Amino acid sequence: MMNVRRTKSQHKPHEPEQAQPNQVKSSTQIPIKIPTTSQNTLKATTASQVLVQVNNNNNNNNIIGKRQGDSLQDATQKRRAAFGDLTNACKDQNVVKDPLKKGKVIVKTGTTKVGKKKTVTAKSDGQEKVDVITDEKLTSLQGIIECSQKSVKSSEDSCGSQESLVSCSQESGNKDVNSSDQDQEDKKESEQKKPQAFDDVDKENLGDPVQVAVYAFDIFQYYKERELKFMVTPYLSKQTSLTSNMRAILVDWLVEVQENFELNHETLYLAVKLVDTYLSYKKIEKEHLQLVGAASVFISCKFDERCPPLVEDFLYICDDAYKRREFLTMERTILKTIGFDIGMPLSYRFLRRYAKCARATIETLTLARFVLEMSLMEYNFITYRDSELAAGALMLTLKMNDTDDWTPTLSYYTGYERSHILPIAKALNAYIALPPKQLTTIRSKYSHKVFYEVAKTQPLPDSAFD
Repeated sequence: MMNVRRTKSQHKPHEPEQAQPNQVKSSTQIPIKIPTTSQNTLKATTASQVLVQVNNNNNNNNIIGKRQGDSLQDATQKRRAAFGDLTNACKDQNVVKDPLKKGKVIVKTGTTKVGKKKTVTAKSDGQEKVDVITDEKLTSLQGIIECSQKSVKSSEDSCGSQESLVSCSQESGNKDVNSSDQDQEDKKESEQKKPQAFDDVDKENLGDPVQVAVYAFDIFQYYKERELKFMVTPYLSKQTSLTSNMRAILVDWLVEVQENFELNHETLYLAVKLVDTYLSYKKIEKEHLQLVGAASVFISCKFDERCPPLVEDFLYICDDAYKRREFLTMERTILKTIGFDIGMPLSYRFLRRYAKCARATIETLTLARFVLEMSLMEYNFITYRDSELAAGALMLTLKMNDTDDWTPTLSYYTGYERSHILPIAKALNAYIALPPKQLTTIRSKYSHKVFYEVAKTQPLPDSAFD
């Protein structure tokens, strides 16, 4: 990591000036003078209030700390509503509500002529109430009625006639019925596929919206369909200057970068996936292999990390073998090559899901993570699907713990039968038994107590897979 030297400022801290008498300082350190006669009336103000200086000649009624609009000393001044009547179907700019006299509407006309008045008398609780109805009121009411009639007519014309309204409602109802029938059929099919000894691991998390238990199964089914788009074909036959050992060294270095920068494991798996995908399309020289790896980690950090490292940090870990312009050019080249599609399904995500379905302990999950991370260095494993590698690592771990390696519940959630995953688990066990001797970063990582020292677990003999 780069050591950033920070220097302290040599300037002395600014000493605040002492406030002069009869002065109050605002947040911007601008003094505002207050008259001596009004000091006794000074009150605390909030951030939204403004200090107002009032002349002493105004009958000694000095108001400080309030807005001018709040002082309604003029009896003739009236408050007005901020908005009009928003509940009316049609707007009439001539209609203004007076909040001081509820229930009455003042109609403003262009002329000052007063129309004829009609009085209506009603008795209530022994008292007479007189409501004055003017011609202007009748005119406004008639306008509202005409507006409402037009709105009703336009709604009828939208469907053509009353028969079309009925037909439209029937069609929408039929669509709802058809969709509900289709959902019920899909639900029945999914229930039929479930085995008898089935453990619904998502049922207990239905009340937690963060875990999206309702969609968890469908999400990973979508991942399995999408991973076919990112299958990597063997590419070393096209890369004349690269070998499988060079790729293993690069992956070992990427794991070290992930540890030093304290990155997520998803970042590591995505970086390896980006390297393999790019190398399957582009031919490079061995001098640029580390540059491809560093740029891939940089892209993965932008995708998965909250605070990705800087470009200078990646140039530093590459021992300044590349320039900044070369690094950024490689980043753009990788993104263009893969079509900017970096939402790739990762084996690490499948493993966490499958371990939850098996209700594995944290020690079991950590051992499976060690097996899966070791598989990143082996070139021959790139032909497998990510979900297959995750299932194989979990099966091998369950076998190492002398537990039931493959239950009907795992077959349902993974979509793989035991016979399909067993050869992959056997290949993973063989690789762990004879790992590269010089590449020890992953084994040292999982030999720590934080990871329960799972790297010290002995591999299984070949007879355990018969």
